[in-house]
Amino acid sequence: MIAIPVETDTPDTMSTKLFGNAKLFALVDPLTKKSTIISNEGCGNGIKTASFLLEQGATSALYGFLGDGPFHVMVRGGMEVYWLGKEPMVLSKAIDSALSESLMRVTPENADQYLDPGTAAGACECGCSHD
Repeated sequence: MIAIPVETDTPDTMSTKLFGNAKLFALVDPLTKKSTIISNEGCGNGIKTASFLLEQGATSALYGFLGDGPFHVMVRGGMEVYWLGKEPMVLSKAIDSALSESLMRVTPENADQYLDPGTAAGACECGCSHD
């Protein structure tokens, strides 16, 4: 299951920039491309959002802006994490990009190049130690 943060629960929805502040996520079945929009029970906290997505069975996640803490929670939980880019994208295009394997897979080795929490301070504000 692919998790994509989205703005609305409409078919033409766009991805949203801030991963942890996304109110909604599209959970996409990679075999059928069918998506289900769910409320993010961890909204406002990237760590809680990452944990929530793992609980929902997500095996990969796409993001625009993401901090160290949520990234490491997802990777330790076995998820693959992909950078969608910093600009919102129509959900159907994000799904096609994910399935075509054209997105950058972010790993602990290249995370410094692709993680950006998108905060005014330019630093993660999740409150964890990032261990």
